[in-house]
Amino acid sequence: MKKKVATSMQARKASLIAQNTQMPRWFYAFVPFKIATGGSSQVVPLYAMHLGAGAGEIGLLNALSTFASTVGTIFWGRLSDKTLKRKAFILMGLLSTSIFLSLLAFAGSFWDLLLINAVYSFFLASTVSIPIVLLFRNVRKTRWDEAVGKFNKIGGWAWVVGLLVGFTLIRFLSFKELFILFAVVNVPGFVIALKTIREAPVYLHRANIKPLVTQVIQKGRYLPNFIIHLPTKLRVSSKFSGFYLSSLFFWVSSGMYATQLPVFLIKSGLTGQEVFGLALLNSSTSAMLYQRVGLKLKSKNPALALMQGYLFRSIGVLLLLLPFNVPYALLISAAGSYVLWGYSWSYISVSSTSLIGRMSSPKEQGSVLATANLINSSGFVLGSLAGGFVASQMDFTLNFAVASSMSFLAVVPLFSIIGLSFVSPFSVLPQIRRKN
Repeated sequence: MKKKVATSMQARKASLIAQNTQMPRWFYAFVPFKIATGGSSQVVPLYAMHLGAGAGEIGLLNALSTFASTVGTIFWGRLSDKTLKRKAFILMGLLSTSIFLSLLAFAGSFWDLLLINAVYSFFLASTVSIPIVLLFRNVRKTRWDEAVGKFNKIGGWAWVVGLLVGFTLIRFLSFKELFILFAVVNVPGFVIALKTIREAPVYLHRANIKPLVTQVIQKGRYLPNFIIHLPTKLRVSSKFSGFYLSSLFFWVSSGMYATQLPVFLIKSGLTGQEVFGLALLNSSTSAMLYQRVGLKLKSKNPALALMQGYLFRSIGVLLLLLPFNVPYALLISAAGSYVLWGYSWSYISVSSTSLIGRMSSPKEQGSVLATANLINSSGFVLGSLAGGFVASQMDFTLNFAVASSMSFLAVVPLFSIIGLSFVSPFSVLPQIRRKN
């Protein structure tokens, strides 16, 4: 009898170990979801311009979307931690995608689109960090890096497929029809998630999760979308002041550049299909380089890699300001800008998280990442609003010149990290605490 019990227990243990070494099947539920969100990410600003939005309105659209997504990520993350439920929130996020994409198709004015998109971003945020927390419960700790890389790779290439679908069909379908199409494409993802996700109710403290080199793989809606750590106790450490200031400069620059680039191209005569194609070029470049950059960082200082990313982003923005006297000059410079955008992002996303992991102790990683996420999101919101104001009240040339300068300026605070002296204004700020 004892032998039978022991054999049964060993069999169950071996089965559990085998399950825990496999990548969860629910990863593939995010393929239809990423196709839908990737393709629709370009439809939103194009449709807004179709409804009469200008540079200022597009800046407001992106700023409000980013703010709603940041608030939503923190709200849903906390709620899932309190209830110890992950599946319900992931399913809600997947289902809300089809619902809100359908609603966007019926937006009759820019202000309708603005409101629907903000609420959509809030609910969409439940698909940001909660799946990663569930992943940590479904995969053995020794394989976390591999699992996050696999999950991000699946989502990253699905995002590219979504852009490819949009690029192909925008000539034949209206914006409203594209929204409906992507809403339908997303449905299988909800069904797959419903059938394959197994709840893991064990509490996982987010502050104990270390930054992973492969964690940021896709820049959906341009927001830094791996907000695992919640800013319940925000500290501005002098050790990281240069990094924080550098991040602030970069994300303000990104807000001014990324939100106004489609507006500039459309107003300069490019078509919606060409904008889709350029976005496809950008995301494909990033997706192909993430793993290569991660391997390079094993023998390279991440601060130097981060500087490299900032410099290439600055050059990419500058390409838009060069006067070319050749046929298709704007299309050529825009293609170069988008390629350098994708190239630089692969360095920036991977090296910044690697830098946090190397510079911080296990006890402070959660606080450092929380501060970085808040600074990044705030910088992008500020940059989106500033870019909309400058482009609408002055001109696009000044906007892109400022964006390029700020991306270049983001390199300077990093000198302190590689050993050169630099005094950051963050170093004189008092410690900030917020009561729970």
